[in-house]
Amino acid sequence: MSFPPYTSTDSLQPRRVALVLVGLTTAAVALIEFMAMIRQARTDIVGAASFVSVVLACAVLGWRSYPYWITGVYQVATGAFPPMDQDPKGLIPMIWIGELWRLPVLLIYLLCYVTVPALSIAVIVAFRRRRFASGAATALGIGIILIFMLGFSPNYVAWLMD
Repeated sequence: MSFPPYTSTDSLQPRRVALVLVGLTTAAVALIEFMAMIRQARTDIVGAASFVSVVLACAVLGWRSYPYWITGVYQVATGAFPPMDQDPKGLIPMIWIGELWRLPVLLIYLLCYVTVPALSIAVIVAFRRRRFASGAATALGIGIILIFMLGFSPNYVAWLMD
C-alpha cells in the first residue's frame, strides 16, 4: 500500500509487475482450486462456505486491491501524493489484459454484496452445529473481504470507472 504513484521513469516497475502477477495468480489459483474442490468433494453448504469466503478474500486482495495499491493509486487517494492522472487504462494489469481485469473486479463487488450476508448466516449455522473450524475460516474470510473492500480502497470505483 505504500508504493508511490507510477511514473514513466519508474525504478519500481519490476517489483510492481511481480507483485501484481502474484496477486492475479493467487486469485486465479484460488478459483481453480475451489472449482476442483466442488467437482471432487461432496460437501454441505457449511463446508463450502469456508472455501467461498477464502476465494472471495483472495479475489478482493489479489485481483482487486493489489493493482490499486501497487500502482500508487491508494497513496494518491489518501492524499500522500498530489493528485495526478492515474487512468486505470494506462496502468497494469489493464494494459496487459484490458477489460478481462476490470469486468471481474466489478463482478467481485456484486458477488460480495450477495455472498457476504449468506456467508454470515453460514457462520452462525456452523457454530450452532459445532463446526468451529469451518465457521472460523468463513468468519475470517468475511472479515478480510469487508476490511479490504471498505477500508483500504478510497475512491476505488471512481478510479476504476475512469
